[in-house]
Amino acid sequence: MDEQLNLAPCGYFLLNADWEIIDSNQKFKEITKSEKPSEYLPDLLTAPSRIYFQTYFLPTIVLHKQVREMYLNFRIDKRTIPALLNVNERNGLYECVIVRIKTRNEYEKQLMNAKKSAERIQKETDEANEKLLLILEDVEEKQMELKKLNEELQILAAHDELTGLPNRRVFHKDLTNAIRQANEKSNYTFSLVVLDIDHFKKVNDIYGHALGDKVLTELAKKMEQMIRPPHLVARIGGEEFAIIFYELNAEEATRQAEAVREFIAISEWDSIAVTISVGVTQHKVEDTSNSLFTRADDALYAAKRGGRNRVICQ
Repeated sequence: MDEQLNLAPCGYFLLNADWEIIDSNQKFKEITKSEKPSEYLPDLLTAPSRIYFQTYFLPTIVLHKQVREMYLNFRIDKRTIPALLNVNERNGLYECVIVRIKTRNEYEKQLMNAKKSAERIQKETDEANEKLLLILEDVEEKQMELKKLNEELQILAAHDELTGLPNRRVFHKDLTNAIRQANEKSNYTFSLVVLDIDHFKKVNDIYGHALGDKVLTELAKKMEQMIRPPHLVARIGGEEFAIIFYELNAEEATRQAEAVREFIAISEWDSIAVTISVGVTQHKVEDTSNSLFTRADDALYAAKRGGRNRVICQ
C-alpha cells in the first residue's frame, strides 16, 4: 500500500466482491485491532449494523456504485466503535474510508444532556412563571383592596362618622380657602352660619344617646335636602353644625338660614322633633378664621338668649 495512504488519519481498506477485506492501512488496523490478512467485513460489525449493511449497503453499492456517510458500529473487544463509511466501486473492488465519530457521539450526548437540561429549565421556568402570575394576581388583588381601603380612609378622614357630613377638619380647610379667596378678590364674599339643636342635652338625658344619635343623623339629612353644592354643610362637634354659603352676602345667607330653620321646625321627624338656633355673619376685610367664627358663634348665642328656634345675623 502507498506509504501516504498507509499513514492517512482515516481508516482505508479494500473490499472484494465477497466483502472480504483484502488490504487496509495502519489507521484501519488501529481502529479495528485487526491483524488478519483478510477478514469478512460483516464479522467486524454489531448485529444491527450487519443487518443495515445487508439491507442498505449492498443494494446501494450495486445501484449507485458508491455509498456516502453510512453510519456503522464496529464491535471491537466487546466495545462498540461508531464510524462513518464512504465507499467507491472501482475495477471490481471497493475502496472504503471510515472515520471514527467518537467526538460526534460526545457532542450528541452533550446536546442530549443540554436538551434535557434546557427542557428541565424550561419546565422550572414555566412553573416559576405560573407561580409568579399567581403572586402578581394576588398582589393586584391586594393593591385593589388597599386602594379601596385608602379611598374609604379618605372618606372617613373627611367625613363625620355618625352623620356622613364633612367633618370639622374639612370645614376649617374650606373656611380658610374661602377667606383667602375673599381677601384676594375685592368683589367676592361669602357668609358663615353656625347652628345647634335646642335643648339637645334634654333629648340625651330623657331618651338616651342612641336616640340622640338618630336625631343628629336625621337633622343632617334634612339640611342636605335644603343646602346644595357648592355650599358646604358640616358637623363641627356634638350637636353643632356650620354652613358656608359661597358668594352670598349676610342678607341672602340669613334668608337661606331662615328657610332651613323653618323646614327643621315644621317637617315631620322619624325620631324626635327638634328646633335649631342659628347665627349668621358675613366675611369682612381682614377677617381670620377665628374672628369670623367667633362672630357667627356670638350670633348663635344671641339667638339662644332671644328664645331659641330663631336666626340672628351679626
